[in-house]
Amino acid sequence: MWAVTTCFFIMIGVVMWILELKRNEEFGGPLKQQLVTIFWFTSSTSFYSHRENTVSTLGRVVLLMWLYVVLAITSSYTASLTSILTVQQLSSPIRGIDSLISTNERIGFQVGSFAENYMIEELNIPKSRLMALGSPQEYAEKLGEGIVAAIVEERPYIDLFLSNNCKFQVVGDEFFKSSWGFAFPRDSPLAIDMSTAILRLSGNGELQKIHDYWFEKKTCDQQNSNSEQFQLESFGGLYLIFGVACALALLIYFSKILCEFRKHYSDLRIGSHSLSRFLSFVDEKDEVSKNRLKRKREMSVS
Repeated sequence: MWAVTTCFFIMIGVVMWILELKRNEEFGGPLKQQLVTIFWFTSSTSFYSHRENTVSTLGRVVLLMWLYVVLAITSSYTASLTSILTVQQLSSPIRGIDSLISTNERIGFQVGSFAENYMIEELNIPKSRLMALGSPQEYAEKLGEGIVAAIVEERPYIDLFLSNNCKFQVVGDEFFKSSWGFAFPRDSPLAIDMSTAILRLSGNGELQKIHDYWFEKKTCDQQNSNSEQFQLESFGGLYLIFGVACALALLIYFSKILCEFRKHYSDLRIGSHSLSRFLSFVDEKDEVSKNRLKRKREMSVS
């Protein structure tokens, strides 16, 4: 995106220099001065501070379209930067269970979870600060409204909740670890088969693949990447339209120049001498070309 944008900035300077060279004194002068003018004009258009006047009609059309392109790019990046800074400012001050305990914010937990007794008995959190929540939708609702500052829950439930809610995240380290298992009647043959199957899945990596399939935040990662950065495809249509407009402007310009050149040098044969004469004619100002054509007509009449 940045590479293509830089190329278009250079292209607009070169295109405007070609379109304005014959009529505009500000784009003339020695070669060094012309290069400086191109660079300055290209850079200043990004801030709408270009001071060079555009004389030709084609140049004005191309410049107008380019300013619309610059407006779209700068507005999009400004909005993106504002969004990023706003999210950073609105981020939660909670960094873990210790900072959560030190506040007076309310804490959510799943109805029937052992987390309630654990927070009351082990972490000495007053019961008045705890709020029982019944579903992931209620988690998102209470967190979004600021009614609870955080949810304390077992990690699998949290992973499942985060896989569908991109606005929230886990902070801090796990402060309590427990194992999950399957219960069978005593001496059940299924216990050995199930344990063997779990060990086999864990050993060949299938267990981790199952975990990633169900808990990986695929949609969240895609939404975050699209919202925080712009790809070339975001402005591909705009760049294509502007590139076609520049190509048409140059085609019309050189067709017009070629017609004028034939009027001035109708008797000139095609060759290396004619090419150098054509390049000199392109670099000439319109007034010089018009005066020479006028003298040529007067001589032919006389």
